[in-house]
Amino acid sequence: MKRLILALLVCAARGLCIASAEGVIANVASRGFDVFLRTDSPPASCRLEIYRDAAGTQPETAVTIERQALFTGATSGDDYARRCADRQIRSAMTACGNLLFRVDNATLDTVYHVRVVADDVTWPASGLQEVRTLPIGAWRPTTHQTMIDVHRPGDGWVGVLTVLGAYAPLLAVCGDGTPTNTCFFFNYADLADETGAPFTPVAGTPMTFRLYGRGGAPATQRTMTYAAPDAQDAAVAVLSTEVAPLLRLMIASAAQSVTEPAPGENFFFDGSAITCRVAQTTVTQVDTQFVAYGWSGSGSVPVSGRTTAFTFALSADSEVIWNWRTNYWLDVVAEHGVVDLSPGWYRAGASLSAQATPDAEWLFDGWSGMASGSDPVTAFTVSSPGQLVAAFQPVLVPGGQGMPEWWLTQAGLVGADRDIGADPDNDGMSNLQEWLADTSPTNRASNLRITALSKNGVTANLTWQGGREAMQIVEMLEGDLATGTWRPVSTNLPPTETIGTCAIQIEGKPTLFFRIKAER
Repeated sequence: MKRLILALLVCAARGLCIASAEGVIANVASRGFDVFLRTDSPPASCRLEIYRDAAGTQPETAVTIERQALFTGATSGDDYARRCADRQIRSAMTACGNLLFRVDNATLDTVYHVRVVADDVTWPASGLQEVRTLPIGAWRPTTHQTMIDVHRPGDGWVGVLTVLGAYAPLLAVCGDGTPTNTCFFFNYADLADETGAPFTPVAGTPMTFRLYGRGGAPATQRTMTYAAPDAQDAAVAVLSTEVAPLLRLMIASAAQSVTEPAPGENFFFDGSAITCRVAQTTVTQVDTQFVAYGWSGSGSVPVSGRTTAFTFALSADSEVIWNWRTNYWLDVVAEHGVVDLSPGWYRAGASLSAQATPDAEWLFDGWSGMASGSDPVTAFTVSSPGQLVAAFQPVLVPGGQGMPEWWLTQAGLVGADRDIGADPDNDGMSNLQEWLADTSPTNRASNLRITALSKNGVTANLTWQGGREAMQIVEMLEGDLATGTWRPVSTNLPPTETIGTCAIQIEGKPTLFFRIKAER
């Protein structure tokens, strides 16, 4: 039996934690016990499994299992109001992630093996948890009851009281059997030793009160000592009140899920040593970045600090505001030029300046995005993520119909060969015509021309060659070449294939002429 006591104390006093769940076995009696599970958020499904063997092959079917059980419920109001209050307490327990299973009709002095499954979380993490019901103990003629008042509304909160030397801890739901929803009711008469005999702690016996409060918030606990009733009251029912005020610690943070304690309301007992910290000091969300650089506080918290972790003693309602610097990502785009500002993270509200320099044979055309204007030197304030775009336009050849200087340079032309009327490759097309057709001015085989024409019944098949970035237009003239009118019969929009074809109906047209031209 000694082994069972140790196992229960470890399980109940400290809890067995797995992933996001903590389990406790409490209120062990001769005919039943409670199984409590705490999760970070309410599970969609949850069940208690009870077996007769440690291997989990023999399910126990004789016991009764009640979920979100209360002992007495509300103590004030008419019957309807009490039932409503009971439902509210149970709903609040579920919302807090506090799940309580009460097992009744068990056999005395019997070992059971239990497991709780909540969604994909299992407690205990492996195997089953053993619990033994008590033998029938001696009847206790006196009773000592206590209410622990935390001075805070605790709808759905659960408290576990572990008394050193007792077989199992006591568990209570806030507001259950008490006149207010700030108290936890415990009956010391329910304490027993491993033989099932009543266990009466002596004055000064250490006790631990562990509180499972708001959903998602960590449990908090306080060490207390047992105060024995006065001698003249020892033979009667005694109700004492322990005051264990909870203090509120508000945490505010622009970045969520990276601070301890978590943002929002957190409750701790008066005098608790609290460590606040930022677990991740740089949080990046796509193109916005938060960087922790300290805190400001009130109450028991120092007024300010520049670190991302500190410890203090909580003696009053307090607040911690984590300070975050906001950075925005700035992209710098400068095609055909350079900007003397690098892309990267820049602090919100920062005043920046930038200068654009065009590549050779290009001209600065203006700013867009985070800045505007046509001056190559600009200044702007970082107010959001975005781009700084420097636009450039090519230097154009006079009379070249949009021909840029860089096109001639790219072809390797110098001197007189750069003239728009020159024909460096002697293919019959001037530099201007080569530009308009998107063909090479230095490659005789690269030009715009019809390469083949054939007749197939009433259809003429036409083949030609040209460039890729110009619009190609096939035109046809019917009849007299001197007096006829050219009209388009096929138009290819860029990008085009360098070899193009088309089929043209020629029935009833005795004389036809074809030509091809290009435009940009």
